[in-house]
Amino acid sequence: MLKSILKGFTGKKKETADPLLAYVVDACSKIENRSSLKQKIQETSFCVLDLETTGLDMVNDVIINIGAVKLKKGKITKLFEAYTKPPIPIPAESTAFHGMVDAMFTDKPVIGEVLPELLQFIGDSVIVGHHINFDIRMLHRHLKELYNVGISNTVWLDTMFLYQMAHEDQKHQPLEHLLERYCVQCDQRHTALGDVVATAKVFVKIMKELPPSYETIGDLFRSQDEMRRKE
Repeated sequence: MLKSILKGFTGKKKETADPLLAYVVDACSKIENRSSLKQKIQETSFCVLDLETTGLDMVNDVIINIGAVKLKKGKITKLFEAYTKPPIPIPAESTAFHGMVDAMFTDKPVIGEVLPELLQFIGDSVIVGHHINFDIRMLHRHLKELYNVGISNTVWLDTMFLYQMAHEDQKHQPLEHLLERYCVQCDQRHTALGDVVATAKVFVKIMKELPPSYETIGDLFRSQDEMRRKE
């Protein structure tokens, strides 16, 4: 897969001894490009993302499962799923949450092999998720550790805040509440792909409820930022 990614890469590959590093740097630059703020919502490609990890420690825990879907005009167009072998044992408390155990990952690739594929999948889409800031920060940390480049400045949208924009009387709500509110069934809850497909369906329903004053991605991002600052 990595060979096919690099085969089509026409960036600064010739200027470095490490074409994979050059590809990752180029891909992160595209993801962090804030020109999407000017895009009309209806014309924007979204990438809904979810991670499962060994825990919630942003310094020591690691990604073990990635799920992502591409959305265009309210339709799911592509799916991405990957499991990655962790360098540390999966704690029992995390297994109790998502059901994943060490034996499931013995033949899986390490995270460094999967990240370039994920970056290719995301492309120039706007990243969306529920409590997505956690996922962005975790991805950023792994990218910094492995490639010394990150995505901390990327444009992202959180379904938690979008729901509050559509329903101003609502407080922060967990994904379970939104699944029930919008009658969305989640197959394989607490697997990355199961959660991300359900989140994508919730996202589409929320977007239909937003006031018409929200026309661009920038409108949503600025409103979301204001809500975060008031917390």
